[in-house]
Amino acid sequence: MCEVDTEVQISRKFRMVALDLDGTLLNLANESLTFFHFKREARTMRSRIPPVSICENFTTKGLLSLLQLESESAACTAHIIDKLNLSPLSFPAESSSGNKNSRGFPLVCTNGARGLRVLHKSHSELATILNEVVHQVPRHSNTEPLPDSKVDDDADSTSTNLFLNRTIIINEELFHIPLSLELTHKTLALAHKMNCVTNYYHNHNIYAVVRNDNQMELTKRYAKLTGSDALYVYLNKENSTSDDAKLYNDKNIYGYQKAVELGPPSKLLILCNTEQLDEITNKVRFELNGSSSTSQAHVIRGSPPFFVEVLDPRVNKGNGLKKLCEFLSVPLEEVIAFGDGDNDTEFIKIAGRGVAMKNARDSLKRVADEVGKWTNDEDGVIKTLQQYDLKGMLYFPLED
Repeated sequence: MCEVDTEVQISRKFRMVALDLDGTLLNLANESLTFFHFKREARTMRSRIPPVSICENFTTKGLLSLLQLESESAACTAHIIDKLNLSPLSFPAESSSGNKNSRGFPLVCTNGARGLRVLHKSHSELATILNEVVHQVPRHSNTEPLPDSKVDDDADSTSTNLFLNRTIIINEELFHIPLSLELTHKTLALAHKMNCVTNYYHNHNIYAVVRNDNQMELTKRYAKLTGSDALYVYLNKENSTSDDAKLYNDKNIYGYQKAVELGPPSKLLILCNTEQLDEITNKVRFELNGSSSTSQAHVIRGSPPFFVEVLDPRVNKGNGLKKLCEFLSVPLEEVIAFGDGDNDTEFIKIAGRGVAMKNARDSLKRVADEVGKWTNDEDGVIKTLQQYDLKGMLYFPLED
């Protein structure tokens, strides 16, 4: 690994940027200020390009848009996608998806479990798409649309979330690797036994069964952290916090039966008190994977430290990036990845150039190609890209 240095010459050129929306790009403590910095700094990147955001600069010149790898559901990114105001990129007709009308902003969500193209309705050509039934968008996995969820069948015009009110829509689902039914049942049973509440991620919603006040407080804390309050669906009647064993048992999958009937979750997230996290993380890993050499579940210790994530063993951000690049016909060697957390390790390693932010975890710095000079709060992504541009490391196909 090395620090980014304008004197260091790297012969390879890059045309796509992959990063984590919920930390690497944004200063979550002062999100609006970071966006203003992001746009202001971008204006100086190439004086011959109109003064718009760096993403639009890239797409104007032919560089593929920033690819976002998000730990949360797509709906959690709605406000960020809206502020970035990305134009709906067209992708090559010969791309792996086979959809000749492929347009949209590439997004990998839920830790790499789901890949999408998303579109904002402000683009006039989307009028016909918005008049169609949303759940008929092209899908390239065996995932079925929700049969009776208002998220897919009836837009919630009162919601402030831009996915729920269809201001932003999914134009195409590229891939989806949810948990198996067996792993889902096993995880929900284990969480119940440990007296923990579980977030069940399906499509845009987060389903939860809360059985006491502490569990309710943990879901509210998580909703505030991720901006997902509008996405929560509490499966208890009238948000009851009763811990009656008759209400929550194996027969009704510990209260999650209605969620399971909708379809398998993209991921499950077990919430707990911070002082319990290490104990619960170790227990979840042992109970789900045991001593088997073949992993049955991908278990991630959460940060901030009050949750544990459970995914299909094939799912991580690196595999998500790989699958999306295959659909977009972009070689991994032409991708720059920026990250700061432990769960960014795989996609930092697999990208052509992996950059760990200055404030990144030490474990990530050890596997990165570079350690940046700036932190997330110092707008490290845009400043690093400015340096790359000055060195001629960014590839703009339309200039050829």
